[in-house]
Amino acid sequence: MASVDQTQFTFIKHRHFTKKRKLEQKPRNYTYISSEAKLLFLQLFLFESYKIQDAAQKAGIKYSSAKTILFAHRKTFKDELIRNKLAANSIKAKCCGYKVKQSGDQNNIQIISRVGM
Repeated sequence: MASVDQTQFTFIKHRHFTKKRKLEQKPRNYTYISSEAKLLFLQLFLFESYKIQDAAQKAGIKYSSAKTILFAHRKTFKDELIRNKLAANSIKAKCCGYKVKQSGDQNNIQIISRVGM
């Protein structure tokens, strides 16, 4: 079995970079984004078919912040849909459907519908 000469490879450890960053101790600057800017961005992107970058520029926010806002909005929207679906499933009656009557009437089908679900 041939051994590999370790001198021909240089290994850079990831730990070195993280220690260096911790030693610098630079505080991160976070910017506050108003709810109006968030709503404007979401409206431009979702309803007016702007690209993320263009909608972010019009709303006056950075591209990375816009992506974060969009992902957070999608996550909360999915959670809300799941909650609504679970609430609808907790009701034992179906939203709509039909029953076939056994009697000899002309109208053999009874339609079952529920409005407001």
